[in-house]
Amino acid sequence: MKSSNKKISEIEETFIDIFSFEEEEDKFEVDAKVLMAKFLSLIQETYEEKGLKRNELAHKIGTSPSYLTQLFRGHKLINLTTLVKLQAALDIKFDIKLDTSSKLENPINEDNIAEYLDKWYESNRSGAYLKVLRNFSAPARDENDYNFDFSDTKSYAI
Repeated sequence: MKSSNKKISEIEETFIDIFSFEEEEDKFEVDAKVLMAKFLSLIQETYEEKGLKRNELAHKIGTSPSYLTQLFRGHKLINLTTLVKLQAALDIKFDIKLDTSSKLENPINEDNIAEYLDKWYESNRSGAYLKVLRNFSAPARDENDYNFDFSDTKSYAI
């Protein structure tokens, strides 16, 4: 196996391991962080639109900038009181709805992961862009000759 194919295999195995849980509690923790990230993504978008900095937002809700940083980095889980304070400080309101659809309608797969990664990179405005490519062929003739088949790629608008 060529080293580039071996690296691709290692990446695929690691990717599968990330979403495999030995304990149900581990899955719950990841799900909680994903849910929190959805809230924080909207909060970040809103405070940036309003021209606020994170330390100003922390002051408005009576907490430290360090605490907000820990939340946004996923080191701590947000609590409902902090969420309510953020709603008030930003003059927003979250709407809760129950999704009773089957878990299989939104499985963890390449398309969904690509969409979340695209949104994450867009929200960080780092100028970097990630595109998930399928049907990538390893170098054909020499190391600089790559063959891309874009027929099965997808882009996602936010």
